[in-house]
Amino acid sequence: MIALLPSRALVIAAAFAAGAPGTVLAGELHDGIALINVAAADTPADAHGHAAEAPKPAESAESAEGEAPAPLKLWPEMPAVEADKQPYILVRSLRSVQDQVARGSTSAHEQQRDLMRDLGAQMVAMPVAVWDDVRNVRAAIFFVLSGGNPTVLRPITERAMLPTVERRAVRGALAYGEGRVVDALGLLQKLDARSLDPLLGGIVALIQGTLITKKDPVKAIRFFDEARLLAPGTLIEESALRQQILLLAREGELERFDLLTAQYSRRFPNSLFARSFRRQFFAGVARQNFKRASEWISRTETELMKVPVAERVGLYLAIAEEATRGGNIDIARYAAGKARELSRADSRTLQRAKLFEGAALAVTPDFEQGLALLNEVDSSKIDTSDRDIRESALAVAGAVGRWPVPPAKNEEPEPESVGRAQELLTKVNALLGEPSQ
Repeated sequence: MIALLPSRALVIAAAFAAGAPGTVLAGELHDGIALINVAAADTPADAHGHAAEAPKPAESAESAEGEAPAPLKLWPEMPAVEADKQPYILVRSLRSVQDQVARGSTSAHEQQRDLMRDLGAQMVAMPVAVWDDVRNVRAAIFFVLSGGNPTVLRPITERAMLPTVERRAVRGALAYGEGRVVDALGLLQKLDARSLDPLLGGIVALIQGTLITKKDPVKAIRFFDEARLLAPGTLIEESALRQQILLLAREGELERFDLLTAQYSRRFPNSLFARSFRRQFFAGVARQNFKRASEWISRTETELMKVPVAERVGLYLAIAEEATRGGNIDIARYAAGKARELSRADSRTLQRAKLFEGAALAVTPDFEQGLALLNEVDSSKIDTSDRDIRESALAVAGAVGRWPVPPAKNEEPEPESVGRAQELLTKVNALLGEPSQ
């Protein structure tokens, strides 16, 4: 027993030196904590006090019945490059920058583009042996799923010692990075994000949801739930929330829509994507064919009250435009009216607000009011597409207010066959005891 103490002490010391939270048994920890093979450390000593030779792993499961195969060596004892140049270390800086973007850092957003380019160049130039370390493989997968150069993954696909889960993730990420959406979906959707390394779980769930949004929005919502659960407070959660909110609006899940919209406003109010998301969100809401337009108008108004006043006019106009194009008259009329109230005199926004409100009214009993608004629009202050909308709306308003032209009286004599048919009909009616028509 005394001979066992040094090896156990080394195992425990290594675990705490690496920052391991507790005992690790032949497993691995995330981001640079080394694999600790307790089976090797616990090798019994021989009679001379020397450690006995560890049993050699069986070549196959059949060759040693009852014995489990030796654990796969997930990273080499001697790293292929210096510690500070390992991909799993380099990717930490990318994750840090991404999270700063979610918190609203403009400089981080500018830095991210350069960082992605530099990381890609460094990874492509690394010796192939660096990918024998599974931590580096996971870092490369994260990098490509974040929008990095997919070429990084090409040499990894040829490594023989790659674990099964990571091999599937590599192939799926490579397909995603190269734009092969169908292949990426087929490979990545088979992965259980919750069982993956923490570095990968959140972003894999995010991409799973993104890829399946159009095909199965309900399943996509579940994937986004997992992404938020696995990567709280990160750009991954922020992106998952944005996409999930739009899907909930489309699916009509009002309670969850309210809950997550409030959560986004509370957790990521300064995100660099927040402004464009709000425009996309309100425009997306306006495109939907709602059965309860008044209820959605109320919800939209509640959310707009959280937006800076200077931004509201543009959002109201975005809603009005999308609702007009989508034929959602009530929403278009409401949003355009609000935009008109908030617009400055003689401004372009005022002209556009009159345009969309007039276009919405053109197909209602208030078409005369719509026609008046359309005639007030200064065509020189709107672009070509808006002018097309105005011309179409004027034509509709004119058609709605015009009485139909009565058909011209037919001066031609009635055909002889019609007279004979009428005579025959009179005789039949007489036989049936019915008055002639």
